[in-house]
Amino acid sequence: MSSNNNTKSGGKRKERDPYEVRGRNKKTSGIGVQLLSRCNQLLESMSTKSDSTSVNMDCKGCSIREVIAELHSILGVSIEDEFHDFATEYLSLRRKREMWASMGDKQQKLRWL
Repeated sequence: MSSNNNTKSGGKRKERDPYEVRGRNKKTSGIGVQLLSRCNQLLESMSTKSDSTSVNMDCKGCSIREVIAELHSILGVSIEDEFHDFATEYLSLRRKREMWASMGDKQQKLRWL
């Protein structure tokens, strides 16, 4: 009967799923996942640092305090508005504040936002 079972399978091996994590590969796979996770953390950290709000890194007129003070001085902009929420979130990025500072008068800045 055992010889009968061998002939039914035709001597073929079961096809393996190339993406299946098996036995000894679990450790290697875990290390790969940890490495990817660490790389993502480093990239996020670099991105955050590039948009740092450090006073030492801000150009004149580009600090959060200066930009938000100017935003609040524009007639029609109110802290209660959704536009204000958008603007403060948008201007939290240093490169956006630098663009703001280079725009010219307040009305041009408001149109840009």
